[in-house]
Amino acid sequence: MLLIHRWLAGEVVNNTVGIKLTGGPFNGQTKIVQLGQEGLPPPRLRARGGRGQGPWNPGARHTYTAVRAPDASVGWIYEYTGSDTHTDD
Repeated sequence: MLLIHRWLAGEVVNNTVGIKLTGGPFNGQTKIVQLGQEGLPPPRLRARGGRGQGPWNPGARHTYTAVRAPDASVGWIYEYTGSDTHTDD
């Protein structure tokens, strides 16, 4: 649990860190990600479900893009870029 709390606080441990999500149905939550060899987070992540504006759609895929944020503890945030309700898997 201590390791997870360190990640959530924005500390990089074992090349892993927690990055805040801004906007969309997951606004304010933190995603724990593995940094690449160059120390950068994955450029995009997708999340499913959530209660965004309008009716709840558990099949929607919500896309977040990594953005530099000097005011964030880790220097990055994931910014909401929209949803895709197409559910072909």
